[in-house]
Amino acid sequence: MFIPEYSASTTKFVPAKHAKIVRMNNISSRYDDDVTGGEELMMEQATLSFSLRLDFEYTLTAMCRALMARRDELEKLKNYGFDAAFAEQIDLCGIGVIRYLGIHNLFWISTTPIMDAVSYNLGIPAPPSYVPTIEENDKSDTMTFWERAHNIYMYIGSIVVHRWGSDMSTQVFREIDPSFPNLREIAANASLCFVNADEMFDFPRPIIHKNIYIGGLGVGEPKPLDQKFTGLMNKGKKGVVIVSLGTIAPFHAFSAKVKEGFVKMVRSLPDYHFILKITRDDTTTQSFFEGVTNCDFVEWLPQSDILAHPRLKLFVMHGGVNGLTEAMLRAVPVVVIPIFADQFRNGRLVENRGVGKVILKQDLAEDTIRAAVMEIVSDESYKKNAVRMSKLMREKPFSAEQRLIQWTTFAVDNGVLDVLHVQGSRMNFIVYFNLDVIAAFVAVLCLLIVIVLRLCCLLRRIFSVKKLKQQ
Repeated sequence: MFIPEYSASTTKFVPAKHAKIVRMNNISSRYDDDVTGGEELMMEQATLSFSLRLDFEYTLTAMCRALMARRDELEKLKNYGFDAAFAEQIDLCGIGVIRYLGIHNLFWISTTPIMDAVSYNLGIPAPPSYVPTIEENDKSDTMTFWERAHNIYMYIGSIVVHRWGSDMSTQVFREIDPSFPNLREIAANASLCFVNADEMFDFPRPIIHKNIYIGGLGVGEPKPLDQKFTGLMNKGKKGVVIVSLGTIAPFHAFSAKVKEGFVKMVRSLPDYHFILKITRDDTTTQSFFEGVTNCDFVEWLPQSDILAHPRLKLFVMHGGVNGLTEAMLRAVPVVVIPIFADQFRNGRLVENRGVGKVILKQDLAEDTIRAAVMEIVSDESYKKNAVRMSKLMREKPFSAEQRLIQWTTFAVDNGVLDVLHVQGSRMNFIVYFNLDVIAAFVAVLCLLIVIVLRLCCLLRRIFSVKKLKQQ
């Protein structure tokens, strides 16, 4: 396993014990420097603008350039003679590294549902009339006229942003080898595309043969809780509510007003005990909750195991796809407070499936939080829907582990699966969307209209002349 450390936080990452690890330490401080203060920015803006997303592409390109500047450290990887390699989808630099190492059998694996740029690069149809754009887009699969118009705008914007980023990253490799292929071309030739989503839970959408859904990968049977968490889960007359908002924008990034709203909401529900996950240095949040007796703070929690506890009534979370999948597998209703990326769309998915509610961060207040929590804990339909979803996800044919292992083995044994390549991935934007055909039809239609109008004018003149002669 090759681990290029883009951020200081990745030094804590513990990979699989059976894998041989090759780390590239201290590549650059660019990533950490650029995202510093990003927590507050994410909280201030309803969604991230295209300009900020472009800035992020520049950051990724800078990290890619810093990585390839130390390509001498990659040489030892070439000696292993790998048959295939996995790469993540958000940053195409990893795909370039794999090709630089001489590996042609590529497996793409996502951290989100199928991204729009990924579907476009692979030639996967993504009708914006009912397929909501993944990033920074608060849409479900049922949209009004103006929502569909905005969804098209977000789709095109997403393609442009990622195309710009992939072109910049491609240039990094062409500075080393001018004949290096465009990273989008390499991506289009991936043998398989593993999708981090569960098709029973996710919005139904078109896919192609190389899309393999592996949502819930690694979520095993729950383990017994230790004494500390067993004690916490036994608190609360009516049960326990977990609040965990991830690592990118943790609870302390909320404004004082929002924190006060949470405090008032917790105080107003004394029959429920709240467990709030915070960062180690977050003393501010604890001071806000001073005197609140039905809330405990933790810096870490065994999330998957706690979600299986029978006294857990609700999971308040940010809408990351992994946490959502865990919650659904454990049949736990959720309140989603989306922060960035795919989380807005995931929140609408939760409402679509009837397993929870979504509260946009700009709408956070005591009344909105309390209303969402009370609706879910008092309405049994949310729990029933979550139980059904859990059953569908657990009992569908072939587990995520089986799919990953069997398809990977098959692709390694048979080489690059070019028979699965879609012709649409080789078309330009105009041909892919039939814009040339549409333009031709419009031109012919306009020509016919002009001809008909001219004929009408001519006939009018003829009849006018005849009428004058008769008079």
